[in-house]
Amino acid sequence: MSWIPTPRQAFERVRTEASERLAPGTRKRATAKAALESARIARSAAGQVRSAFTATGAITPASPSVGTWLSQLSASRDSLRDQRAYAQAATDPVTFLVVVTPYTGAGVGAVDASIDSVLAQSWTHRSVVVCGDVAPTTTSTEAEHVWTADTHWTEHATRAAVVSAADYVVFLPAGDVLAPDALFQVAGAAWENPLLDIVTWDEVRGARGEEPTARIRPSWSPEALLGANYVGAAFAMRRSLVVELGGLAALGTDAALWDLLVRSTATQPQSDRVTRPLARVQNHHDRVTEEGAQAVRAHLEKIGRPSLVTAGRDSLRVTPTPASWPSVSVVVPTRHNRPLLGRALASLRSTDYAGEWDVHVIDNGGQSADNDAWYAAQRDALGRELTVTWWTEAPFNYSRVNNVAARQSGGEVVVFLNDDTEVADARWLQELVGWAVQPEIGCVGGQLLDADGKIQHGGVVLGLGGFADHLFQGMEPGSDSLLGATDRYRNTLSVTGACLAIRRDVFEELGGFDERFVLCGSDVTLGLDAVLSGRRNVCSPHVGVRHLESATRGSTVPPEDFFASYWRYNPWVLGGDPYFSPHLSLTSRTPRLRSEQEPTARQMLSEPLGRNLTIFRQANDENEAMMLADLCRADSTDKARLDAVHASTQGFREVRTVNWFIPDIDSPYYGGINTAFRLADHLRREHGVVNRFIVWGAPHDLYVRSAVAAAFPGLADSEIVFHDGSAAQLDAVPEADASIATLWVTAYFVAKSSSAPRRFYLIQDFEPMFYPAGSLYALTEESYRLGLYGICNTANLHKIYREDYHGKGTSFMPAVDRGVFHDGDEPRPTDRPVTIFLYGRPGHWRNCWEIASLALGEIKQKYGKGVRIVAAGSWARGTSRAGDIQQLGLLDYRATGVLYRTVDIGLALTVSKHPSYLPLELMASGVPVVAFDNPWGHWILDDERNSLLAELGVSGIVEQLSRLVEDANLRRRLSEQATADIDARHSDWDGAFSGLYAYLCDPEAS
Repeated sequence: MSWIPTPRQAFERVRTEASERLAPGTRKRATAKAALESARIARSAAGQVRSAFTATGAITPASPSVGTWLSQLSASRDSLRDQRAYAQAATDPVTFLVVVTPYTGAGVGAVDASIDSVLAQSWTHRSVVVCGDVAPTTTSTEAEHVWTADTHWTEHATRAAVVSAADYVVFLPAGDVLAPDALFQVAGAAWENPLLDIVTWDEVRGARGEEPTARIRPSWSPEALLGANYVGAAFAMRRSLVVELGGLAALGTDAALWDLLVRSTATQPQSDRVTRPLARVQNHHDRVTEEGAQAVRAHLEKIGRPSLVTAGRDSLRVTPTPASWPSVSVVVPTRHNRPLLGRALASLRSTDYAGEWDVHVIDNGGQSADNDAWYAAQRDALGRELTVTWWTEAPFNYSRVNNVAARQSGGEVVVFLNDDTEVADARWLQELVGWAVQPEIGCVGGQLLDADGKIQHGGVVLGLGGFADHLFQGMEPGSDSLLGATDRYRNTLSVTGACLAIRRDVFEELGGFDERFVLCGSDVTLGLDAVLSGRRNVCSPHVGVRHLESATRGSTVPPEDFFASYWRYNPWVLGGDPYFSPHLSLTSRTPRLRSEQEPTARQMLSEPLGRNLTIFRQANDENEAMMLADLCRADSTDKARLDAVHASTQGFREVRTVNWFIPDIDSPYYGGINTAFRLADHLRREHGVVNRFIVWGAPHDLYVRSAVAAAFPGLADSEIVFHDGSAAQLDAVPEADASIATLWVTAYFVAKSSSAPRRFYLIQDFEPMFYPAGSLYALTEESYRLGLYGICNTANLHKIYREDYHGKGTSFMPAVDRGVFHDGDEPRPTDRPVTIFLYGRPGHWRNCWEIASLALGEIKQKYGKGVRIVAAGSWARGTSRAGDIQQLGLLDYRATGVLYRTVDIGLALTVSKHPSYLPLELMASGVPVVAFDNPWGHWILDDERNSLLAELGVSGIVEQLSRLVEDANLRRRLSEQATADIDARHSDWDGAFSGLYAYLCDPEAS
């Protein structure tokens, strides 16, 4: 394979050549060094200028060619050398069997090229078997040729897999060649996650010397595999799974590989993808053939899912044919646009569906005798039940309209259909419902066409355009793309609500459309909710519906929908859509390669949200310290004034309003701010308290309000006031019965503000330890001496506040959300690699990332493929392979509970005096915890009883983790006790808060 050097690689090559050929100390060497340094500076400056212009949208960066993209991702000579050294030093390496398969028209040269690419791998832990009637010319003893005329090549390949000791099998059709670092990259994925059954990758296509094309693959997509082998031959499969499946069927190469992949879906394999082009192929292995179609039919019949399978040009149409079809309600919201709605209803008459179905229209266009008569005529023409609900509720909320209509309808499957759609295929409903009734499916959508016959919707991609957008919009149906042909089934995170089918029981389980969205976005979150529930969504190209988007409601998106979208889409927008690729542009609905100068999703969101969405990294900044020292002033007069206010407010005083002084919000789902909101919501629900949020920061009502509503919808209508910390603005804060500080800086604001006769401090952390000993440490510690009534998270913090700072207060014991954090129904298997979880936040001192990462590195080296180490958190995100820790990045709050139920051991490190929720959540999920032996954590962690406590440092952590890795009975015993302890004392937030309202009303009571 010809791998073209990138400019950076060429630069490094020139520098190496110069250092080797020009003698040290000579004028020529000095001149060359200066020239290279000048070139480096110029290249860097040019890149920064381009980035500045593209980030603001002033210019649109050109998409790189496939050749350029390939060169950018190709391993340099130095990298390949380092990879070989790493491979030679590996003590428990991931191993591969590469089977070179025959391919029509492939001669001895093609076979030799494939073998040579395997032998040139930087990852040397591989063996090669050549199956087929073409013998290679290589004399290498590493390539074994197996062939007999009376035996199909697939039998030889299967036998080779059975007798091999390799971990994974790669099938390489003759003529295809692997990139030199292909197996290294796959080994890295398997090393990080030894539970993987299948690893896929991208590829380039075209013979050597031709302009290459690219095929970029989404994450594992079982439904897409039924329509076409979108994976092709670009996969490695665990050898034991190949054997379990019975090996390859006696088919042609492409059909045999498709058949193997399709059959593997029944095992629910764990998969990952390497988002790099790791092979160059001369033939397209995703073509649809009758041989492949027959393999799909056989698979569907075997799993008891009879379907009508018909072959098209680029994909199969797979329509399930159940013995009986469920009843369906087609819900059509409208503003009584007769031209559009009349066309939509008329097109429904052609529907060919064997089950019962009806139509439910919900109309906010105003009821009248004329409109009623028009509907009567439509009902007669339709020839079936047509129910009309007149919507008069204000303000208008499209999500609520659809939810109400769904509840009023009676079908077992609900199909949401815009009034600006037109059915063009009589089997449209059969196509949607056939997929929707499958138990593993959540939402089903259709590839919709616009008025010009071009694709309007091909599935939703999170991050496209910044928030989310339609894939393939503007493309011709059946055209090819970097993601494959457009006329194929696709698994997606979401589909448009313009044509969406979902089983009623699933819709109700998910809570319907999110009514925090006024007009746009709740269809996206419905799909995300389905994914979080463990289901998959499908977009079918065979629905046959046209859509004139926004003809009814227009194209204006309410600003509040942008902010609601940010909080709900956040993990996928910032972390990446698994069915898209980091190498594809987020500015183009037609898949094209991404330029290095293209702005990130984070940058694209900054403008519509009006915020600089930078990543926080903890720092001890002198300017920040100067600003806070100037802002946070309190002398003896201030404290005496507060004491006098409290002294003048004696006895029980009912609290009806609370001013919550909060900092700016990074995420409403985690940490202390979440507990503050949770307490506010508890006071609202249980005691009728009206909450007001006093925000230290630049005014941005929509951002803060949407953040509060995202975590606790009941607080969405709370009043929000902004201030800059100045005396004038603090004096202007509206009055309340009580004020509560939630961060040390806000304690100074509460002490100064005269808005409430009683002032409290929600103390959830020993915040002085956020900082090194110095100005900020001193200021934070002084906030405990201001005289505020303490509401302390755990008795430990209450003790500190009372004994060390002479503060008055009370305490509560934290709980966990048992709806999210609970043990699974099935016991954790003990015959698989042990999974260790770390909440990792590099750049944040308090989580001891440095100690944790070193300890986990030792554990990985000690147990190799016997352990899987997983990290999650906002900043635990990496791209390098062959590491020890699988980094998942930021997860949706609910997804953390799902993750914990797959974990065997949790590592939760803290050395401060604050109560960490992480051990609680892990223990509630049945995970035994290893933590430092920190006395301030003994309120929940009981060594050898519900957890293992370690000496501070790397060695202590390694010792305790090793015990749990090696002893499944110990893990089980600690897990059972931990879960019992959570159930007994930490499973009810309302119970945890039960005494706090009385304290707010009379903090001086004994």
